[in-house]
Amino acid sequence: MSTQSQHKPLRVLLHGLEYFCEKVPPLFASEGWDIRFHRPRGLPSLLAMARDLYRADLLFVWGARISMGNVLRLARVFRKEKIILFWAGSDVLGAKMQLAEGKLDPWVAGKTHWAIAPWLAEEVRGLGLPCEWVPLFWMPDVRQPLELPETFSVVTYMPAVSRKDLYGLDRILQVARQLPHIPFEMVGLKERKIEDPPANLRIFGRTNDMSSFYRRATVYWRPVSHDGLSFSALEALAHGRHVIWSYPFPHCIHSTSVEMDAAEIERLYSLHQAKKLSLNQAGIDFMAERFSPERIKEEFLQRWREIIEPAEPTFEAVASRNHE
Repeated sequence: MSTQSQHKPLRVLLHGLEYFCEKVPPLFASEGWDIRFHRPRGLPSLLAMARDLYRADLLFVWGARISMGNVLRLARVFRKEKIILFWAGSDVLGAKMQLAEGKLDPWVAGKTHWAIAPWLAEEVRGLGLPCEWVPLFWMPDVRQPLELPETFSVVTYMPAVSRKDLYGLDRILQVARQLPHIPFEMVGLKERKIEDPPANLRIFGRTNDMSSFYRRATVYWRPVSHDGLSFSALEALAHGRHVIWSYPFPHCIHSTSVEMDAAEIERLYSLHQAKKLSLNQAGIDFMAERFSPERIKEEFLQRWREIIEPAEPTFEAVASRNHE
C-alpha cells in the first residue's frame, strides 16, 4: 500500500441505478474507504457529484453503456481512467442497438467492464468488449425460512403489460390456463390491466413486501426472455422456495419453453400432493454462503483496491519479462 493511501481514504463514486447504488455505501462502509452516491435531484446534488467525481479514485457505474453519457463526459474532462462499467441486464439490450447504429465510443470501450451474471458477461464480450463476471449481489439473511405451505401455489413477477415480451406474460397466461387446479399469483403490475386473466391467476400491484409472497408460495417462476442476476429469484432461493428460471443457475430449475414450464410445475405439484416436496435447502445454503453481505463486501473492496492501487511488479516478474 502506498504511503499516500495510508493517510487518506480510497474514494469511490457510485453512479447509476439508484435502488442498488443507495444501498452500497452503508453496506460497504469500512475504515479506509469513502464511498459515495448522489441522487440527481437538482443543481446542489449535481454539483456535489461533480466535486466527488473530481476527487474520486474510482468511478463505478451501475448500469453500463457503450456510448458517452454526461457523467462519463465529465469523467473524461477530469482525466479519470479508473472506471468500472457494471452491466446489469437490460443495458446490454440497449448496447446491442447502439452497436448496430455505430455508436460504440472507443474511450468507453477501453474502460473496465464487469457483468452481474455470467450470461451477461458473454453477451458483452459478443459486443467486442472484454468483460468479466463479478456478482455484486448480496442477500440479507432470511432467518428460519418457513416450511412450504400446505397449499401449493406459484408466484411470478410482471411489472407492466408494455413489457410483456421481456417478462413472459403470454407464457404465464398460457401455463396458468393449462393448470387450472394450481393457484398462481402475479406481483408487481403497475401499468395497464391484463384482459381476461384465467380464474386461477390473482394479480397484485407493486409491493415492498415480496417476502410475504415467497412465504405463502411453493414455487417462484421467472419465464423472462432476458435477465440479469434477478434479485427476486435469489431472494426466493434464500426463502427455500423452488425456482423455475429461464437461465441456468445453481439450485434452480432451468426451463426454456411453455411445455417445460408446465411440466415442471405439474411435477412439483405432484410431489407436494404426495408430501414428498420439502424446502429447497440447497438453495438456502448456497445463498447464505455465496451471497452473504460480508463476503460480497470483502470481495469487492479487494477488487476495487486492486484497480485503485495496482500492485507494483516484483523483481522476479520484471526479470522474467526481460529474459523473454
